[in-house]
Amino acid sequence: MQTWHLDPTPAPQPLAADSVALLLQAPQDDAPGATLLAFLNRLTAVDYLSLVEYLPQPRSPLAAPELVEGHARPGLANVTPDCFQRYRQWFWREDEGTRLAHQADRRGGGLAALHVQAEDIHVASWRSEIYDRAHLSARLSFFYEPVPGTTFSMNLYRDRSHGGFAADEIARLLAVAPLLRQAHRCVLRSSPAAARPTSRDQQVERAQATLRRKAPELSARELAVCARIACGISADGIAAELDVAPSTVITLRKRAYAKLSARGVTGGRLQLAAFLH
Repeated sequence: MQTWHLDPTPAPQPLAADSVALLLQAPQDDAPGATLLAFLNRLTAVDYLSLVEYLPQPRSPLAAPELVEGHARPGLANVTPDCFQRYRQWFWREDEGTRLAHQADRRGGGLAALHVQAEDIHVASWRSEIYDRAHLSARLSFFYEPVPGTTFSMNLYRDRSHGGFAADEIARLLAVAPLLRQAHRCVLRSSPAAARPTSRDQQVERAQATLRRKAPELSARELAVCARIACGISADGIAAELDVAPSTVITLRKRAYAKLSARGVTGGRLQLAAFLH
């Protein structure tokens, strides 16, 4: 396991024009994480990418991770939603990345990185349920605040068929981490989620009304859950507001995404926000 604290200021990079074009394109895309994954694959093989936001939860000092986007390289099944669900349910408190995420939040504008190989995972069930089940060999994560008051991680994974990240590959990815952070900042500033009503209740009401109109196939409870996801509320926060168990929220979310997939929404807050726009 390795950690770094990086200079968040982008340094000059010898990038091809088509790679730069992908960074510039990301804020205009409905699934910017997929565009960033394509950019990374111009540098080295990255099989999966997940964007995770850390959101406050009731009665806890720890902000909890919530999946915003998850993508696979073309030709691979997207295992990120299933892996994240298991991670969120059982393992996130054991993760060194959780500490780094909260540290990045305190540092204000900092950029931290974490490299973990499957054999570094000290919790056997975590290694089995995620890394072994999904055939993952390694993870490289960046923790940062793209805009003030937010904390995100961008997590890059390797399939076992590609082995782990070699030292020179890690160096290339660390070098572009500030550019990824900057691109993500542009995504958030251009996202429809940034144009919000004055209160969260108004935001939820508007999101729910729009969802009801655009996705009438959703049940009332699925609407309630999806509207709150689009508004950036964590699963625990949704459970508390709706007075249901967190597992019920996860079940309703899965049902809703299964229905919304026909409309091009496969999961994640930014996709829902874009769908509502």
